[in-house]
Amino acid sequence: MKRFTRKPPRSLFRHTALTIAVGLLVFQLASGAAIFFNLMRPLAQRSADDMAALLVLSARTWVELPAATRPAFEAELLLSHHMELSEVQAPLGDEVGHHPYLNFLRESLTTRLDPGASLHVTESTDGRFHADIPMARRVLRFSFDKELITPRPSLALAWSAVAGLLVTLILAWLLARRITAPVARLTDAARQIGSGERPPRLPESGEYELAELARIFNQTAAQLAARRENQSTLLAGVSHDLRSPLARLKMALGMLADERDSPLLSRMERDVGEMETLIGAQLELARAQEREAAEATDIDALLNELIEAAEAQSPGQTHLRADGPPCRAVIAPLALRRILGNLLENALRYGGPGRLELVRRRGSRGLLIGVRDRGPGIPAAQREAVFRPFFRLDPSRNRATGGSGLGLAIARQLAETQGWTVALKPRVGGGTSAWLAIPVN
Repeated sequence: MKRFTRKPPRSLFRHTALTIAVGLLVFQLASGAAIFFNLMRPLAQRSADDMAALLVLSARTWVELPAATRPAFEAELLLSHHMELSEVQAPLGDEVGHHPYLNFLRESLTTRLDPGASLHVTESTDGRFHADIPMARRVLRFSFDKELITPRPSLALAWSAVAGLLVTLILAWLLARRITAPVARLTDAARQIGSGERPPRLPESGEYELAELARIFNQTAAQLAARRENQSTLLAGVSHDLRSPLARLKMALGMLADERDSPLLSRMERDVGEMETLIGAQLELARAQEREAAEATDIDALLNELIEAAEAQSPGQTHLRADGPPCRAVIAPLALRRILGNLLENALRYGGPGRLELVRRRGSRGLLIGVRDRGPGIPAAQREAVFRPFFRLDPSRNRATGGSGLGLAIARQLAETQGWTVALKPRVGGGTSAWLAIPVN
């Protein structure tokens, strides 16, 4: 079966830097081509034409001089122009190939010599240039170094290309970072809000669009923090105000000793107990939005305590399976205890008569803890819905079979506040697996 892997998202920084770099490189290439064909090439042709004039003039002067004065002329040519002149018998061959400058030199020499003259211009293996010029039935060889070429278009073009590439890369990196740095700060701040923290205010400086985005984000973060605080205060106040009359009502019910056998009195006591449980769960849901400080925790010891508590409720039904060596991590212990407690309670309530497994795995990406049961399972369309507050699979909404509907909501809220992930998966062979993923170092 063909497996499809998710394509990783493109990085904004890399995409922006690449776009800027490609644009600047295209501009550099176009500018370099324009400079080469309109400036460097004509200068090189003018330099080659001047060199050809010097060579032809020197050759004609050498031929016209008496044989006794020719060595002095050759010495003067070497001293003044750093050019060697000698009479040769065999013409040059193409030992290495032709330097681009030599093509211009050959064209200029051709126009200054007789038509049909056997002209040879080449570069030797030692990097020197040589030109064989026929003059008065003689062949005169001129040899000179590359350094005599002014200007040198190939070298200038190479240096300009290297400099342009470096400037392009630096500018692309700086511009891309200037664009993506505020986005990265915005991402970190949004992640902190999702974890229940209040991020520091983002700087509202720089370009107008980015500054306006930071200003709106700061306003939104402040509004969310105020709403969360007001919600927690409201829930805490309402729960406190409700608990006082409930306590008085419970006390009054307890004083009615003569009516203990009354069905109405028993029903009222159950209703008061359910209301207290519901109010406590709402308070816990409100407190779940507050991030807990992490500390060094013995994970296996905490899991064993949860197993003992579950065994006290349903003996012989729950066991721990820890893969790998003993595990310790720096995490929020109370949040972990409450999340796993709610998952175990949910599995004990709905997991059927089969045994429950509390699984602990430690991998390269963090800690993975699962609660697995052999119950009837949860339909795929409702595996996310069960994490909503007050959602119950039991359509009758009977608390004896459906609970309060807040256990999994509290577990999800606690996990998201700590930056963890909790999800429900179908278990192979029937049942449900509730997995808690904790990224730890």
